[in-house]
This record gives sequence, structure tokens and C-alpha cells, in this order.
Amino acid sequence: MTPDKPAQGSADGTLARTVRWGFYPAALAVTVSYIVAEAAGWFGRIGSAYPWYLAVLILTMLALEQLIPMRRDWGMTRPLFFVRDLPMLVVNGTAIVLATRVVTAFSGAVTIPSWALTEWPWPLQALVALALADLAWYGIHRHCHEGKGWLGRWMWHTHAHHHFPEQVYVFMHAAGHPIQAAYVRMLLLLPAISLGLSPEAAFAAAVFNGFQGLVSHFNVDARAGWFNRFFIGTELHRFHHSADVLEGKNYAAVFSVWDQLFGTYRLPGIAPVALGVKDRQTYPADSAWCQLLSLPFRR
Repeated sequence: MTPDKPAQGSADGTLARTVRWGFYPAALAVTVSYIVAEAAGWFGRIGSAYPWYLAVLILTMLALEQLIPMRRDWGMTRPLFFVRDLPMLVVNGTAIVLATRVVTAFSGAVTIPSWALTEWPWPLQALVALALADLAWYGIHRHCHEGKGWLGRWMWHTHAHHHFPEQVYVFMHAAGHPIQAAYVRMLLLLPAISLGLSPEAAFAAAVFNGFQGLVSHFNVDARAGWFNRFFIGTELHRFHHSADVLEGKNYAAVFSVWDQLFGTYRLPGIAPVALGVKDRQTYPADSAWCQLLSLPFRR
């Protein structure tokens, strides 16, 4: 099997063909429909059905990764899950909770500006908040990869953990340093506070951002087609994880328009030859947790 001939299941069957072109638009439609239903109060208190939505999405993606993986060697294994992914879920989840509490504690002192979006329809509020947060993330993310000097090195060391894996799958999304997990969480919360978003808009922005994060790390040949010109789908983010630095662009998380505007949009094929970082041997192993966590504080 060559990198540009991804695994499609047995004889490139009906399931593989359907998922290849149908998964992303279908998952996108389901996610938007779910957000609208929550905003309309169909499930009672907003967000009450989110665990069910998330469980169905993740279980579906895990099942497809087992049935028709993009590449078997990019898939999740039991050692990877217990040695790397599960600890990262716990550590980064804790960092996210703490960051949320810090931002929430100070949010009461924030004066909503006169140009806040409180009177706008909630879908438009959510769209503006997502676009601004994603533009900020684009700048931060690009500096993590391309920044120079001590700040650039420090930011790379808070981000490099996410690029160490030579695999890409749903739970690999959790791979990362808790410092970055914390400041990314703060970045995503700031628009909701500073723009005076309604609960519906804040919820919609958070759910859509999470959806994009999950589908971006998906070990299945799921293609977005013309949606790539609007959103960062599986194909674009897979190339971001390429071991070839010339391919490893696509810095936005939600809207690919930022990469198109600033010249970092890359979609040279179906999949990169290899994932990870070329100098992986110079960094601590996945199981060396103390060394990994101390990486941003080491020269």
C-alpha cells in the first residue's frame, strides 16, 4: 500500500465510497441541525443533549476507523491509547477546566462594550465569534511553527507534543501539552465574554469548533470536496501533520479562508507520505511524561 493509495476496505466497497464523499457533509449537516435544535430548546436546558451527540459522533468515527482506515499504521493501538492518549485526556482536560474557571472568575469584571453583538441573531453572533477566534488561533498556531527567537521556540515546545505522533486518529486529537490546552481554551472563551454572546451563540461556537477538531483527526479517507474552500476538513489537517515541513501548513482550525488569504493553504494530494516531525529522536519518548511536560521550560 502506497501513501497515495489509502486503504479503502475490501475491494473498495460501497461503505468506503459512501464515507469518502458523504461523511463530512453528512456530519456537518447533523452538527448544524443539532445546534439549531439545542438553540430552539428541543432538549430542554441548552447543552443537555450534548453528551449524546458527542458519543454518537465519536463512536461512529471509531467504528469507521476500524472498518475502513485510511492507513492501518496510522491507527490507534491499545499501547498508544493507554500510554499516550488517555493520560493526555486527563491532564489536558484538567488544564481546560482550570482555565475555564479562571476566565469565568474574571468575566464578571468585564464591561460589555457598546459594539457588542448582543442584539444580533445568535447564528450571526456565533459565526463572528468563530471567525475571530479562528483568526487569532491561526496567528498563534503559525507562530508556534514558524516563530523565531525565544518566544517562537517556547511556543513550539508547547505545541510540538501534538506533532510527535506518527499516527492520526480521533483520540490523537487529545495529544498536546496542558499549557497549550489552557491558553487555547482561554482564546476560545474570550469572544463569548468580550462580544457579549448569547448562550445559544456561545454554545454553537463551542460545539462547531469541537466538531472541527474531531473530524480533522480522522484515520479514514473522508474528503470534503468543495467544502475545503470554506472549512478545515480531514484532508487539509492531515497535511498539517505531514513530516514534510513544506506540506505542514493549513494553520486554521475551522475556516480554511485564513490559510487561503495568507498563503498557507496546502492540499497537494490525498495524504502525506509520513506524519510527525523529522527530528523525533531528539525529543522525549511518549512515555517520558516528566520530560515531555517540562519541555517548554528547557533550553
